Amino acid sequence: MIPKPMTKNLLGYRVPIIREGDSELFENISNREEVQQLKHGIPETWSDAVIFRENGYQVVEEGDFDDIFERLENGLFDYTAFGANEVMSVYENRATQREGLTIDPNILLFYPFPLVFYVNPDLSNLAVRVEEGMVRISDNGELDSIFNRYYGDIVEKLNLNERILFELDNPLIPDEFRDLKPNLDNL
Repeated sequence: MIPKPMTKNLLGYRVPIIREGDSELFENISNREEVQQLKHGIPETWSDAVIFRENGYQVVEEGDFDDIFERLENGLFDYTAFGANEVMSVYENRATQREGLTIDPNILLFYPFPLVFYVNPDLSNLAVRVEEGMVRISDNGELDSIFNRYYGDIVEKLNLNERILFELDNPLIPDEFRDLKPNLDNL
């Protein structure tokens, strides 16, 4: 693993997709316990299921990505959540094919979930080159430039600063990233 996050932990900021009819319910949520009582739909085998369960959230882990929005539409759970870097695309390309689904504008879930490079352990020279490259583009501002080109307006588009933030622990994360905390000012 190259311990240099590429997208400022953007994948760890989870934005719910809900049924439009539940908008008022989500709008009135003010504490963690209220979210924990709702059912979070997650496709089978996704690591998110472990993370949410370990944090006391109700999880409905079944099906796959192809049927998640049909199951949400049919009321088998209350919401599903995706990373801030992907939620708009997922919504536009998948959720809009179902009736009455929307991106919730009120809730933001967070846990450390950095996107990093993994290199085959037998290719240590490649790992060194990738890490050196990541340090170089981080130090010279190129990594920020790339991030801003693709995700620079994500905080505004999703109104991330206006949402109620609920922080979760990620028991699956390597020790190098245990101290990652939400920092919307850094996005």
